[in-house]
Amino acid sequence: MSDALGGGETLRRLKQAIKQVLRPSDDRIDQMLEEITSIQACKDAALTGDEDLRFLAICRLGEWGVDGLESLDIALNDDDPFVRAAAAGMLAHTRLQDVIPILERHTGDNSTIVKETVMFALDWLYKYGREKPESPYIPKVRDTASDILIESDLIPLRTTDSVLVINDYTTSEDMLEYGITIENEGDGPVYEVSVKILSYPGECMKAEDDLSQTIESIEPGESGSLVFGFSIYGECVEGEIITSVTLVDDSGEDLSAKSGNVFVRAMFDQFSPHTMTPDEFIRIKSSMKQWNREHVVDAESSEIYISLKQLLKKKNLDIFQDDALERDNTFMGVLAGSAQGRFSGQILIIALTVAGNKGEDISKLRIDTFSENAEILHSAASDIFETILSDLGVIELD
Repeated sequence: MSDALGGGETLRRLKQAIKQVLRPSDDRIDQMLEEITSIQACKDAALTGDEDLRFLAICRLGEWGVDGLESLDIALNDDDPFVRAAAAGMLAHTRLQDVIPILERHTGDNSTIVKETVMFALDWLYKYGREKPESPYIPKVRDTASDILIESDLIPLRTTDSVLVINDYTTSEDMLEYGITIENEGDGPVYEVSVKILSYPGECMKAEDDLSQTIESIEPGESGSLVFGFSIYGECVEGEIITSVTLVDDSGEDLSAKSGNVFVRAMFDQFSPHTMTPDEFIRIKSSMKQWNREHVVDAESSEIYISLKQLLKKKNLDIFQDDALERDNTFMGVLAGSAQGRFSGQILIIALTVAGNKGEDISKLRIDTFSENAEILHSAASDIFETILSDLGVIELD
């Protein structure tokens, strides 16, 4: 990790990267990093700090190689799965074959993120691990691009901007298809374009295709596409698909392309309309988990109300409440729909309330979600709100 971040500038670059991701409003990151500038400080912070400090300390421990092994081993039992995953990655960074038995003890971790990180680290160490720490592997430049066929697992260090990666996904009742297109905008052909799925939300979906696929070659100005299929076996799929794209240019150099991460969500396709009366809703809602949030939307309330009715039907919800009221210069509408999970049979109820002055392009929107499963409340509300904004072509003001 230290070499990847710039050798002696590791601390500064790590701090900048974390700031860009977390965008803290204070100097907490600065303060934490100032506390872990020695190996002993790293060891102490890895054991006693809060989640953020432990994570940073684990990342720093990778710089001390064999001296950090004991603390990294302990960190694999941390309560936070992200800290455990970081520890697995830092153990692999040492390139020591001695850490293989340590990682093998954690292949059954109950976190998908940790398990996949451990397996990736082990696979890398089996191929490139050494009996003593060495500098990171640097691939050699070959005389011809076809030589990559012999050494296709090498890890490139340079990223090219001339190969564009475009990714998207579609969902249905029981499938999520992740498509990725590679466009060659360079002057020469590229070979052995390897696309690997490094991580995906595995709690409710299963890969049906090989997670590593290859396009033999792409000529300048042309593109190639691949599709990875995942079967869905739960009501709520939510998380990131993380991919890597590597290739060989016409000079035989190993390169990587900027593949990015894609956030995927599949939910309402896994529900079917459920018939319910308003009285039944009143009787059961007190026993259900619930969550709500209010938004200000840049659209007229009556326009939003019409769109909401279409939205609930599109999301496989059966509308059991549909009330609209106009008084003086105001409009208020209330809609509620119910659906049942195809896998669990659990009930999900969405209630939407919109109010505003007639003729004004600003309204208040309240989204209430009810379910027997508390874990899907926020996801359901977020999905509904994003769809509302998309359908109306507006943005949230507050």
